[in-house]
This record gives sequence, C-alpha cells and structure tokens, in this order.
Amino acid sequence: MNKFIITILLLGFTSSIYAKEIDITTNKGLDQEVIISLEPKPAQMDIDKDVTIKATFAIALDSKSVQKNNIKLKHITEKKESIIDGIIGYVSQDNAVTYQPNKNLDEGYYEIEIKSLKATKADKNTQIKEIKYRFYVAETINGYKLPLEPDESINNDTLLGVDVNDNGIRDDVERYIIKKYAQDPKYPKTKTALALQYAWASQKILENPTMESKKYIDDASDCQYYWANRERNKYAQGLSGFERVKYYSKLMFLNDPETKDKIYNTRERIEQKFSFNASLGDNIFDGRNYSIDNCRININELGE
Repeated sequence: MNKFIITILLLGFTSSIYAKEIDITTNKGLDQEVIISLEPKPAQMDIDKDVTIKATFAIALDSKSVQKNNIKLKHITEKKESIIDGIIGYVSQDNAVTYQPNKNLDEGYYEIEIKSLKATKADKNTQIKEIKYRFYVAETINGYKLPLEPDESINNDTLLGVDVNDNGIRDDVERYIIKKYAQDPKYPKTKTALALQYAWASQKILENPTMESKKYIDDASDCQYYWANRERNKYAQGLSGFERVKYYSKLMFLNDPETKDKIYNTRERIEQKFSFNASLGDNIFDGRNYSIDNCRININELGE
C-alpha cells in the first residue's frame, strides 16, 4: 500500500474528532509510484503559517509544464473556498515542484491541487496524474502550536480523552494552558512549559493512579519550586520579608484551581485522582531536591 494512503488511513480518525463539515482526508492521486514525497503530508494537522508546498518526483519534469495554473491552493471553510496566490517553482536537481504562498496562511483547512505536469522526453511514457489533498494550518501563540479543540462528547467519553499530537497531554488541556500562559507579560515561555509539565504529570496519574506516578507530579512541583526560588533570589533583593513571601506566592501559579478543574473535569477523572491520593496514605516521603533536573525541558534556556 502506498505510504501516502497509509498516512491518510492513520489520520482519518483524527479529523473526524473535530469537524464533520470539512473532511481533511479528501484526496486524489496519492497512490502514484512516481511520487517520492509531499510536503506538507496529506492530512497533516500542525502546519506552520509560512509553509512552502513541495512535491518531489522520481523523474525529471518538463519545466514548461510547471506553470502557475497547474498548482492551486485553496483555503476551505464551512461556507466558502478562496484561492491563495503564490509563486510556483521547479527545483531541477530534486525533481521538485514548489509553491510559496504570497503571505503567511491563516489558521484553517487548505487544499492543494497539482495537475497537468509532464515528464521529460526520457520518461515520456510515465504519466503524472492530478494530485489533490488537504492539510491544516495550526493556530500558533508565541511559538506554541495549538491542537484543535476536540469534540467535547468524544473527549470526555474516555478516561484519557483526545491527544491527537500524542504528547501525553489531553488536547483540550493543552489548548487551555497555552491560551492562558503563552501571552503572560513576563514569563510566557516558562509558565507555559511548567504548566504543560504539570498537565503531562496529571495525565500520568489518570493512566496509573498509584504510588509509581507520584514521581511525575513531584518533578513538576519541584521544577516550579526551583524556578520560583531562582526568580525570588534574582528580583526580590531588598524587599521586606512580607514582600518576598508575596512575590514568591505569585510565582507559585500551578496551584491554580481552574487548571485542575480543567484536567479533572469528569466523574471518572476525579475518581482516578481520589484513587491516587488514597495510594499515598500512610506513607512517609523523603524531602525533595529543587533542581533543574526535575524539569522536562531546560527552562534556563528559555531566555526569561
């Protein structure tokens, strides 16, 4: 089975989670052996706004057949389709046709159509059929790509919910955290990173509400303590004891009840959290070391 067809099959369920009106798996001509690669990939959901479309072939193309009318990029909404202007090119050493939109693309669904391409005389018997497929340009906030908001009933129908980008964080929670923290006036990258680690650790608790999962939530907490202590020592010199405590308390933002409510938003998920808390009873725990080593990413390299 052609590799592009496999991609479509794997991602077909992905698109059905989000929208019934627009089918991102719609495609044509992907099963041609002459195709080496397509960028973006068919049905890909996390495309950058400054994407360059590229189709690479196993044979050389007649450059005269690579014309503007042979590539069409459309922005698709539930109500209309609009053509996106761009510049077509041919990279002969790669046997690749490219299309560079004239401007960054808006968030949404797009369809690329490539047609009427011809091989050189050396491969004149090889036909290149029309190619058509769709992809999705993701919403981006401060460099963070947001997954689509999943259908609530599907997302809450299972314990672990929907995680299309497979990063260990439920998509609705990931969207909530990025929207909440990625535009913070002082610490957008750090707060987002810390909150995402906390959400990832919380998902581990939902998966396995036992003592073994305590390490993940401890690491998330200790990473925050490490950062809060660093920032307090950096900026709170000369403050009174009360002012230092007040400043420190503002940095301990992971205790936000709204985030916890977003994570544990169904009866089943709340019960898993209770099971985890119960597994910690009657145990004595050693003190923790607040270190950068507790962080899933090196927050010291975020430049904040």
